[in-house]
Amino acid sequence: MIKRLKDIVPLLLDTTQKGYNGKVAVIGGCTEYTGAPYFSAISALYGGADIAHIFCTKNASIPIKSYSPEVIVHSILFTSEDI
Repeated sequence: MIKRLKDIVPLLLDTTQKGYNGKVAVIGGCTEYTGAPYFSAISALYGGADIAHIFCTKNASIPIKSYSPEVIVHSILFTSEDI
């Protein structure tokens, strides 16, 4: 099992640049539910990914941005009120 894990997970070297060890995109979140997209993105970062983007609605972006500066938040999704 450990041998398989070493084959899958890349080595974390000092010579690599940001983004070489994985990028994650999380799509979701609304005004009432801002925690799930944040925890998905931050868990990916703790798991070894380098960059985590969250694509959410405009109303959800402000609370998610206030949780941590480690994730990149894009407020591009529309709600039924925006149409």
